[in-house]
This record gives sequence, structure tokens and C-alpha cells, in this order.
Amino acid sequence: MRGDLEQRVKAVLLAIVDNFIQTGEPVGSRTISKIIDLGLSAATIRNVMADLTEQGFLEQPHTSAGRVPTDKGYRYYVNARTNTVPIAAQAREMIQDALGDPSAGLDALLSNTTKVLAELTQFTGIVASPHVDSTRLKMVEFLRINPQQIFVVLITQSHMVHSRILRMSEDLSQEFLNSVSRYLNDQFLARSLVEIRRHVLESLAEEKEQYDQLLAHVVRLSKRAFDLSSQRELYVEGQSNILNDFRDLAKIRGLMRALEEKMSLIELLDHTLEESSVNISIGHENKLDYLDGCSLVTAKYGAEQQSVGAIGVIGPTRMDYLRVIPIIEYTARALTESMGRP
Repeated sequence: MRGDLEQRVKAVLLAIVDNFIQTGEPVGSRTISKIIDLGLSAATIRNVMADLTEQGFLEQPHTSAGRVPTDKGYRYYVNARTNTVPIAAQAREMIQDALGDPSAGLDALLSNTTKVLAELTQFTGIVASPHVDSTRLKMVEFLRINPQQIFVVLITQSHMVHSRILRMSEDLSQEFLNSVSRYLNDQFLARSLVEIRRHVLESLAEEKEQYDQLLAHVVRLSKRAFDLSSQRELYVEGQSNILNDFRDLAKIRGLMRALEEKMSLIELLDHTLEESSVNISIGHENKLDYLDGCSLVTAKYGAEQQSVGAIGVIGPTRMDYLRVIPIIEYTARALTESMGRP
């Protein structure tokens, strides 16, 4: 990627990308000569556009048409533009209304986040639930359903509730299960689930004779209760926007299938966790083939002591980045603040 485009060439390229984002129509030299005042003739601008095309920043859909940006052109544009559009007061209010009540639980917060992202951007909003590794215990309870089944409820300090039914080979009384719950809550409050599982697995390696009845059951129940590795969730809203953003039916089917399968997108969102700010993947930069022609704008939420996940939107490469980036930033910050409230 060349970062040393001379000023007039840079001005032409940025003007073309701006115009194409707004209109969706190939941009000609006459249009650019009216937009920017560089004292250049339309012929000179045509030569500049030809050079940019040769360098891979632009392409010409038809010989008689103007130019449109390539993925490389969008990347230069995103890196060069620093004047993002301030998020409107009404948008901030919508985000705060959607995320202002942490008592509703993290599931509701994440679901509301996807809805507000889709509504404000008119693209497809996606949110990955937090990494289990960073989830910290607030409370765990075991409830006897019948002699063969126990219902376990696990609540994290980031307001996420996990529940599952464990099948048992022996009948444990509710009184005994209460004592197991008390022991775990006393021993592991505010410890991460990965720490708790590590402790439990280390305990399993020791001789069973070292345990009394309570500790033996604590170890066995904990091993199953704290195994949440398969409970990542992808929240999606605004799938219908894909129909407005793309005309290629194969592309639409691929995106819809990916949104249903979820895990590949969760893994893609997880790469955001290594970034300190908003991350933008444009077209072929995305590692998934079905995102060719799409841009993924993401940001992480959560703090070090909390669960950490990522939010974002999927849209066409022709999205209005200067408007979308502040929305993603503000929403991620609002979600983090809401998660931090008791």
C-alpha cells in the first residue's frame, strides 16, 4: 500500500471514494473537476484517474464508464480520512435507551445491541457473546429436578446466565446440593471460569481417597457445570438489509448461510479482541470467502476484569465509513459501561 500519494492525486482518490459512497454510480473526471478545486482540467484528472487505476486503487466497470474504488482504494480512504462524522444526539439517546438497564441481563443487552446497530447503520448487526475464559463467577446453584437430573444455574459478574441440565447416576438430595453450591460460591467467587476448571481438573488428578463425600461431588459436578466452551453465541439483527445491499443471489445465500452457522463469524469477531480501537476489514482482507465484497467494522466490549467480546456490522464495501465508525465506537463503549454497573 502506497502511503506517499502526492496531494493532488490523494485529493482525487478521496473525492472519487466519497462520491461513489454517496451515489453508487461510477465517477467521471468531469464530476471530480466540479467537486474539488485543484485548478486541474478534466483531461488532467482523467490522467490521474488512469494512473490510480493502473496502481490498483480504482477500476473501470465498463470502457465508457467512470471509475469505482477497489478494496485497495477503500483501504487508502479509511486510513487517510480522520474526519469522522460526530454521532448525532438522537443516535446516542437510542443507544443509551437500548443499553441502559444492565439488570435485564447480558443476554438482553447483547440482543438490544444488535438491534440498535442494525437500525442506526441500516446494515447487519452482529455481536459475539463474551469469551468464557474471561467470565468470572458471581453465583452457582444446583437444583434437584428428579433422582437422575440436576438443573445448574451459573451467573457471571457480567450479568450472563448459563443454565443446563446434568444427568446423574446417583440421587443427591437438595440439601446436599445446597452445600455444594455454598462451597463453590465461597471458594471461587470472582474467579474466572477457566481458573475454576483448572483447579477442578488438578483436583481430579489426585487420589479420590483424599476427599470426603462433599469434595468428591464438588469436583465431579464442577467439571460438568463449568464446561461452557460450547456456549458462545452470535446475536444477529438486520439480515433483511443484505437484500438491499447486494444484488448477487449467490452472495446473499452465502452471507445468510454464514449468519446461520455462526461459529466462523464468532472466530472472525474474536480477532477484534487484539485491537485497541475499531477494526475495519474490507473485501478480500476478510478471511472468509463469502465476505468478499463486504466490509466488517468491529470493536471489542468489556474490560479486563469482565467478560470480553466483540460487536460489529456487515455491509457492502461502499458503506459510509465516516458515519459507521463513530456508531460502533460509541455502542461498544456504552455496552462496556452498562456491563460494569451492578
